[in-house]
Amino acid sequence: MEENKDIFQDENWDSVEEKLLEVEKRVAKNDDMNPEDKQCFDAKMRELKMRVGEIKRTHNGWGESEEKKSKLPAIIILSIAFALLATCIGLFVWNIVRMRTYESDYFKMYGKVVDVKVSHSSGSKGSTTTYYLVISYTYDGKEYTFTDHSGHSWVGPDDVGKRAQIYVNPHKPADAELVMSSGWIAIFYSCCFCFFCFAYALGMNFLLGLFGTSFLKRVCFVWGMIILLGIALFLLPWIGFPNSSFGEVFSRVDGSVGILVVCGLAFLAMCVDGALMYHVRKLERGR
Repeated sequence: MEENKDIFQDENWDSVEEKLLEVEKRVAKNDDMNPEDKQCFDAKMRELKMRVGEIKRTHNGWGESEEKKSKLPAIIILSIAFALLATCIGLFVWNIVRMRTYESDYFKMYGKVVDVKVSHSSGSKGSTTTYYLVISYTYDGKEYTFTDHSGHSWVGPDDVGKRAQIYVNPHKPADAELVMSSGWIAIFYSCCFCFFCFAYALGMNFLLGLFGTSFLKRVCFVWGMIILLGIALFLLPWIGFPNSSFGEVFSRVDGSVGILVVCGLAFLAMCVDGALMYHVRKLERGR
């Protein structure tokens, strides 16, 4: 009995059950044990099995808790990333619908810049000057004039007299707008997309590291996803404006350059990642 007890000293709990089976086999082969010792031994074995079960349950609970804690940073980062993506998509759709209204309901034509209105304002950072274009156009034989609502920080001396592409409301010809750019909405959703890409790449790389990562997994779930989403955000406005050329849409959608830069950085990160993995594998093969 004392000999069998030594088996459990300095052993990890995960091997204790195997040791218990080994002890039981030894006892079963030992025919010299009297009934009283056998009964005492069985009672101690039952107690020991209960303690092993408690340790196992405690360890499993600890393992699950530690696993959840290890995943928690990745879950938080990815939650922030997808919240940014949802905001980006919402603003993107709103922007497309807003710009599409002009494409479908307004008549696109050319007007002429006949004057420039100057507005001066002062603030904490000093005085600023804003220029507003005055545009004249003819619709159904009648001449109209309107002032562009979106100001410009600078207007060249040769801008007066130039043609300007405008949208005219056919039901209300006096209502006209310049061929508008997307403005702050597109800039905001482009910023959301940039922060999403950073958070998504960080969270996914951390999460993949917990389950075993590879270059192929990172291409499929990290770099490739960022590049595909960026291309979609860049191309969908063009598809939504069938009456506009690709270059015109590109110049009108503010923030498009930022989206292309992010896609380029993701592609560069993918190339660097692949080069590093190739170098590491080459070193491992050399060993």
